[in-house]
Amino acid sequence: MTLSTLAAVAGLAAWSPSSAPLPKAPPAPPSASVAGGPAAPLVAVASPSGAAIGWDAMIGTLLRARVIAVGEKHDDAAQHQIQAKVLASLADRDPGLVVGFEMVSLDQQAELDGFASGKISEADFAAWWDKTWGFDYAMYKPIFDVARARGLRMYGLNAPIGVVVDVAKKGLAGLTPAERAQIPATIAESADPRYRGFVKAALADHHLPPQALRNMIMAQAVWNETMGAAAARLAASSRVVVIAGQGHMMWKAGVPESAARRGAGPVAVVLPYPLDGTRLSVPDALRRLRDPKSDDLALADDFVLIP
Repeated sequence: MTLSTLAAVAGLAAWSPSSAPLPKAPPAPPSASVAGGPAAPLVAVASPSGAAIGWDAMIGTLLRARVIAVGEKHDDAAQHQIQAKVLASLADRDPGLVVGFEMVSLDQQAELDGFASGKISEADFAAWWDKTWGFDYAMYKPIFDVARARGLRMYGLNAPIGVVVDVAKKGLAGLTPAERAQIPATIAESADPRYRGFVKAALADHHLPPQALRNMIMAQAVWNETMGAAAARLAASSRVVVIAGQGHMMWKAGVPESAARRGAGPVAVVLPYPLDGTRLSVPDALRRLRDPKSDDLALADDFVLIP
């Protein structure tokens, strides 16, 4: 879910996950395939140098972290394929890691557990996912295929959507005691000015009055802080791979920032690039990523160019 979607769900526009058409997954690009047979090599790029590096070198660097956030543009199937490949490579080196999902809230853990154990069929889980998350399960299937094939434990990270929407409508002070108990005791806006500017820019088109804007910013903070706190709890016993939208981890702010503040240890972020899903040749993608005017290299520790 994006900030604009949250604004809509909160009643600021006429949209809801259950009524919006699901973005359908196009055929997966063979260069990012993780199911059967060797995949064509993907190009990984390290920050801050902008140097292209080997895939194994990138995975080794990521494994220095306790929490590894792997971002996505929700409606881009190729980016989900990249997430699946990163997850598979990390799990090959650390079979005990766990996977946390932005798309599943803490109160929905039974759905993940049932799917992982086989008590819930893939068809039933896909139907639940499509209704609850609003983006086609087929795009996320490669990630779940990797997790289930390797027996990785899967966890929901997010705050219940009703709580987040109520914060967007009424602010933290408007929550009932029962709602407030479902999110961390401390909810703080990001300390990164670039990230704070990003959040405000994402809401600019809604032309919100000041109090509504403050509520929406706090709703984003609830989102990030709940996921960060959940990731930190999991990181106490296992390495955690966080699957979430890129808007929750750019500049290592948002979820990684929250997890690190809660003692999760080193955090790392890897993003498919370009973030907007544009298909570019490798030279053009590298030129854009390395452009000092954009400062895109500051967005993550590593990048994987979209095939």
